[in-house]
Amino acid sequence: MTSPCRWTKNFLTRLLISAGLVGGLALWAGPSPVAWGQERFPGSGFGSPSPYTSGKGELFQNNGRVKILILALSPFDITESAAEQIGLMLQKNLSNTGHYSVVGFREANMFFENERTELVDCRQIACGVESGKVLGADRVLVGSIRQTPQSIELNIRLINVANNLTDFNEQIFFTDQNMDDQMFRLANDIASSTLIVGRVLSTSLRGVVLDMGERHGLAIGDFLVVYKQDVSINDLGGKVIDFQRKNIAIVKVLRVNGNSAEAILIHSVEDPQPGHFVQTFLNPTRQTALMEDTRRELDTGIRMENKIKPLELAPVALTDNERKDWETRFLAAKAEEDTWYTYSLYGAGGAVGVLYLSSLTKMTPIVPMAAVGGAGYVVYQFLQARQVVQDIQLEGRARGYLTIVPGPTTTVAFTVKF
Repeated sequence: MTSPCRWTKNFLTRLLISAGLVGGLALWAGPSPVAWGQERFPGSGFGSPSPYTSGKGELFQNNGRVKILILALSPFDITESAAEQIGLMLQKNLSNTGHYSVVGFREANMFFENERTELVDCRQIACGVESGKVLGADRVLVGSIRQTPQSIELNIRLINVANNLTDFNEQIFFTDQNMDDQMFRLANDIASSTLIVGRVLSTSLRGVVLDMGERHGLAIGDFLVVYKQDVSINDLGGKVIDFQRKNIAIVKVLRVNGNSAEAILIHSVEDPQPGHFVQTFLNPTRQTALMEDTRRELDTGIRMENKIKPLELAPVALTDNERKDWETRFLAAKAEEDTWYTYSLYGAGGAVGVLYLSSLTKMTPIVPMAAVGGAGYVVYQFLQARQVVQDIQLEGRARGYLTIVPGPTTTVAFTVKF
C-alpha cells in the first residue's frame, strides 16, 4: 500500500505539472506580458494597434497628438533589466500627460523584427531618427542611464525627426526613494517644452471650443495657434504637387474644463472651423515666442494679400473710350492752364508798369490798386488751372494713360492701354 505522505506528494506533483501546462497554453494562446501591461493603460499610447493585429502597419494612434518613439536607454554600470524598467516608467509618465501618442521600444522591436531587423534594439540618435521616420514619429527620445555611488544618473534628449534638431535635453539624478517623483517631474518638463496639439471641437460668435483642458495642462490666459493641416499646393496646370500647413488664427483661453477649453479669437486671417488643429507650448517663454512668430506671419500674409488685386478685364472699345475721354479733359485743362499763364504774365507786367508810373506821377491810388488786384486775380486763376491739370495727370498715371519723363523739362508721354 502507498503511504499517505507519498500519495500526497504524488498528487501535488501532478497538480503542479498540470498547472504548468495550463499556464503554458495560456501564454501561448493569449496576449504576451507586454500586451497585459499595455491593456492597463488604455488610451495612453500603450496598446495602440500593431501591424500584427490590425493589419494597418501603424503603431501610433492617429489622434492628432505629437507622436513620440521612446528608444531603450543605454545602460552604464547598471543592469539591463533595471534600465528597461526605468525606461518603461518614463514611457508611462509621458503617456499619462495626455499630450502624446507614445510608442515604446518593446513595440518598436516587435515591429522591426519582421520589417527592419537592423533597427532592432536601436539606442542611438542616427538609427533612432531612421526608426522614427519608418514608424511615422514626430519625435524620438534617446537616453542613457548610469549607476553612481550616490544615485542614478539619467540623460535624455528629444530629437525632432523632421530636421534632426534637439527639442529638449535634460540630466537628472535620483534614488530609489524619489524615483517616481523625478520621473513625474521629468515627463511634465518634457511636456511643457514641446508642442502640444489638439483640435477645434466647435465654433461660435464668441470664439472656439478646444478638445484640451486642465488635464492637458492648459490654463486661463494661454494662447494657441489655429492651423489647417493639408493645404494643397498646385502647379501652373492646377495639379497638386505638395501639401503644407497654414496658420490661420491666434486664440486666447478664457475658460478651462477638465478635457475642454473655450477661447476667443485674438488675430485671424480666416475663421476657424471644427476639425482644425491647435497647438501651443505650456512653457511661457516658448509660448510667447510661438505667438510672436505666428502674429508676424499672419500680418505679413494680410499685407501681401492686400497688394494682390484681381485683374479686371474690360472690352477694348470701352477702355479706348475711357482713355479718349481722359485725353479730352486733359487737353482742355492744359489749354486753360496755358491761357491763364499768358494772362498772368500780362497782368503781372501791367501791374509793375502801373506801379512804376504811379511813382513818377501823381496818379490816383485807385488805378495801382486795380492793377494789382487784376494781376492777383489772373495769377489765382492760373494756379487753379494748374491744380486741375495735376489732378488729371495723377488720374492718367494711375490708369496707365501717360508716363512722366523726368528731366530738365518735364514731358508727358501718352501710352495706349490694351
